Amino acid sequence: MNKKIISLVLALVMVLGTFTSVFAETAKGATAKKEEVKKTETKKAEAGEKVEKVVGKDNKIQYVIDKKLVEGYEDGTYGLDKNIKRSEITRLLVLANGNEELAKQLQGSMKIYSDVDAKHWANGVISVGTTVPSDANGIAMLAGYPDGSFKPENDVTYAELAKMLVVLAKKDLTADMVKNAKWATSWMTWAAQLGILDDVNVVDSNKAANRADAFTMVYNALYVMKEFKRVPANETRGIVSNFTKDTLTLNQDSKMEYKVNNDTVVVKGTNGERQQVARLKNLDWKVTEKYYLGSLVRILVNEKNEVTHIIELGNPKELARETVEGKVTFDNTVWKGVAENTVETVNFPYTAKTAKEAQDKIKANNTYATIKFNANNIDAKYVVFHNVGGKTLELKINDKTEFYVANPANNQMKKVANVNEALNLIGFHNYDGYKLAGVYAGFDTDGMKANYKAIKFNENDRHTAKVVVFNFVNKAAEGEKFRVIESSSSQFKTTLEKTDGTLVDRNNVLDTARFPLEYGDKLDVIEIDDYRTDSKYTTLIDHSSSSFPIVKITKVDSDKKFIEIADKNGERSFLDIRDADIFSAKRYGKLEVGTAIQFRVENHATDKANNVAEVISLLGDVELRDSIKGILPTADKAQRVGTLVEVKSVNGVWHMVVKADYNLFDEADKDGYATYVVADQYVDGLKKLVNKKIAFKVFERNYNGLYIATDIKLNNAAQTDVEETKDALTQYRDLVNGLPEAKNINKDNYEKALKDYKKANEVYELDMTDAQQGQVTQRQLQKLADVEQAAQAIANEKTAFEGFETAVKALDNTKVKVQQAENTDPAKIKAALVAEINALTQRGNNKAVTADDITLPTDLTQPIKVKVALKSEKENFKNNQVKITITLDEQK
Repeated sequence: MNKKIISLVLALVMVLGTFTSVFAETAKGATAKKEEVKKTETKKAEAGEKVEKVVGKDNKIQYVIDKKLVEGYEDGTYGLDKNIKRSEITRLLVLANGNEELAKQLQGSMKIYSDVDAKHWANGVISVGTTVPSDANGIAMLAGYPDGSFKPENDVTYAELAKMLVVLAKKDLTADMVKNAKWATSWMTWAAQLGILDDVNVVDSNKAANRADAFTMVYNALYVMKEFKRVPANETRGIVSNFTKDTLTLNQDSKMEYKVNNDTVVVKGTNGERQQVARLKNLDWKVTEKYYLGSLVRILVNEKNEVTHIIELGNPKELARETVEGKVTFDNTVWKGVAENTVETVNFPYTAKTAKEAQDKIKANNTYATIKFNANNIDAKYVVFHNVGGKTLELKINDKTEFYVANPANNQMKKVANVNEALNLIGFHNYDGYKLAGVYAGFDTDGMKANYKAIKFNENDRHTAKVVVFNFVNKAAEGEKFRVIESSSSQFKTTLEKTDGTLVDRNNVLDTARFPLEYGDKLDVIEIDDYRTDSKYTTLIDHSSSSFPIVKITKVDSDKKFIEIADKNGERSFLDIRDADIFSAKRYGKLEVGTAIQFRVENHATDKANNVAEVISLLGDVELRDSIKGILPTADKAQRVGTLVEVKSVNGVWHMVVKADYNLFDEADKDGYATYVVADQYVDGLKKLVNKKIAFKVFERNYNGLYIATDIKLNNAAQTDVEETKDALTQYRDLVNGLPEAKNINKDNYEKALKDYKKANEVYELDMTDAQQGQVTQRQLQKLADVEQAAQAIANEKTAFEGFETAVKALDNTKVKVQQAENTDPAKIKAALVAEINALTQRGNNKAVTADDITLPTDLTQPIKVKVALKSEKENFKNNQVKITITLDEQK
């Protein structure tokens, strides 16, 4: 009876190159299992070597022996009467076909078949045979058996070997021919037509092939192919920064751009016992680019710079492949050749975009990473993973450790020179102890080969980081900035200016993402992202928009770190220009007093805007336009900024002592300690800000000659007002006014409404004087009463529902009475259970349960697992998944 074998095709990519011995036995005295392990020494054929014509079976076998495709046993014989295993013939053909290097690189990287583990000696050659197409016809692929196995230790049959060699040699073989082929007739016929069966007598194609016949068939196939060549397999790795149907780019580097095609193989993780191996043509391109951006991959490239295999080591969603948070994956075969072991932190894909956002989500028991520095606090010494099996794992950093950042949300997907460059992108200042999420690493451990599971954490220099990937950074990658000098012409060309004044002509047609094909108006400042296939641009300064007023420079700081500006209305402010891109002293005037400019600051034209300039556009002597109010914080001569030192009462008058950083517009009063009078309502709020930066204004001196401070704010990005102490009447009114109307009370806000109601009552009863109570209106009192009634009604509804829910859950593992012979009737069982539930005293005003609220399993074998849907009186509270288990008590 024929074996049911699906597409047992060995993918023999580029025709012949290395000859390898695969059938030699080990020395006498070795175990039987060891005798099956074959030698792997190779002898490389020269490129373009022709296959000589020989006649006769013995001569063909001798040719194969003479060419060292095989070596004999140690007793000098070749075991020509013995059979060949499927794994052995796969290795012979894959290595003889020039793919020894590729097989080594793929060894252990994927598990395609359920019975070919990543550690199986033939894993690499079987992976090549399954994923690499034949150079003769592109058919390729071993498919194994229908149950997902390969059966590597089974003897190969004549039919199976014939099919392998036909795929290798038959140039006109098509996918349709393979699909419609009749096993084994079609394959044996094609093999005979090609001459592969010459000098071989096949009585039963389903019998195991002996070595003499196998060597003869191999020679015949080689002769059909005429000549052979060496096929190198080059490997590199990096972060996927662009991925289309035609192109793969790593590390945002144009020098690492590779061609891909429909036959490029993608290995993207596990699914049950087998790995998910797909060809590019079968990927869902609606999600592929998003899925792979930021992934750390190994890629194998042929001599045409075409990617043959993409092997994913990690990605921003799942971090390191075959690894889970808080556990070390020892001997991670997916990372074979890169690192022995892997470890990862907690991760927050899609819910955090930056390192700061991710850090804020880290909980006490999560695994996180920190950077440990040398005593100089400059040189990073270790990447430390905390809460790894309840311990810490220190990975030593050396000059061979590779570092990557992989944060697509911030357009940072690249290899960096060292850990300091990575930390610069992460953007924190106090590195030591800063918690990091979204980090994974591959590392090697000294002395672990004998007993690799006996790793002892915290032994210095024992674990060495090979690769470290940071998935969250704070700094977004910037494109290149330009100022438009001449708008788009009829030839779709735009003249742009760099910050140094250099002019460039940009061909807009290249940028198909833009329509119309233009880059904005003259004197707009833009940023172009050239990392992707279709570049895109962002307008940083819209020259014609009122959001970018034209102002003049009124003062330039001596070291050119700050400039003072004024708009057409005389409103004044300053700009911190230390990190600004400035366009351009070469064409429209210098950075000096009197020059008109436009600017962009951090969080431009929002309530979070500050005075840190990102872009300055020098315009020379032009008319001022628009106002800076609402664009960035403004100031006047009274403006102060400094550190609050003390808040104290002197003779019953409250004062604050401030170490001023600078008086913005008064060089003579630039720094030093000063005392200011403050209003009583600011005192409590100011006491909370001691040793923090504040901004404030000063007014005329009081009768004692002291200045009065007002408009006091915390000097943060939001310029938060200092908390004022409110009297009891004001607190009461704020609480009542903040309450929703009674008709708008619902299950989402009733708890807060009750809390604010109680607080307002406490203020009224305990804090307000009789005179203040007399100022409370009847409308305020009535609103408070109505809100309390509405909120309390929902609270009561919840309490009643929870009681009902608890009572129903208490029916778990109880008996429900049914009439005799009704224990298999779903309708009768539901009716009995409905009656049981609705009879509960705790049901109260909750909705009665109906048969539609009961879900029974298909199998009514007792005990029966039931789901019950419950609803409260007003249906504010529901639970559709109350699970109980019942048995039926038949009544006679």
